[in-house]
Amino acid sequence: MATLTTKRNKSLSRSQVVEAIRKGILGAELVPGQRLVEAELCESLGASRGVVRSALVDLVHEGLLEHIPNRGARVRVVSLQEALQISEVRMAVESLCVAKAAEKITDKEIKVLHRIGEDLKHRADVGDTTGFAESTHQLFEHYVRIAAQPVAEEILVRLRDRNSRHRFRLTYRSDRARVSLPFWLDIISAICARDPGAAQEAIRHLAENVQEAMKTLAEDRNFVLG
Repeated sequence: MATLTTKRNKSLSRSQVVEAIRKGILGAELVPGQRLVEAELCESLGASRGVVRSALVDLVHEGLLEHIPNRGARVRVVSLQEALQISEVRMAVESLCVAKAAEKITDKEIKVLHRIGEDLKHRADVGDTTGFAESTHQLFEHYVRIAAQPVAEEILVRLRDRNSRHRFRLTYRSDRARVSLPFWLDIISAICARDPGAAQEAIRHLAENVQEAMKTLAEDRNFVLG
């Protein structure tokens, strides 16, 4: 298995082990279907057996891992069907956030969103796929913060993490920034115009585009979704 190594002067806590494994999954160090061996995690992370076991239980509850009887935990394999369902639920929750953001946004925050929009245009123009992905995440964080809906934010983070493998492979395709740019700019425009209905419509269009793109990738025999 891939080795997760964290150098510390003392043993990791339960929350630190959870975060280390989560980062390994989201960063593709740990792949779907990979079995996680408690003894190996204890050695690589410098944590006790009890702490590692508790952390694995937490990650099973989050949906990032699954428990296999008599074999322990492994990284969950999210099918295309489940990924599409996650996308639909995320759209419903995120729709609430963009509507609330449109109602609450200040003039100062409007300037921030416009700056992010200009950065998105630049990243797409120069083909900076990684930078574009980082800017879309920054935009997401901004409008969720403006919405001030902590329960919705918690749900969205969990859904995003569960769908990480599909999202990662789609986001970092060379043509993704160019294709998705207009959808993100529409979201910015609607929120800054303080139009909740238009913001919800914009997030719906983006979600539908993402769903269609995932289906297309799944049909591409040269591009296997994990």
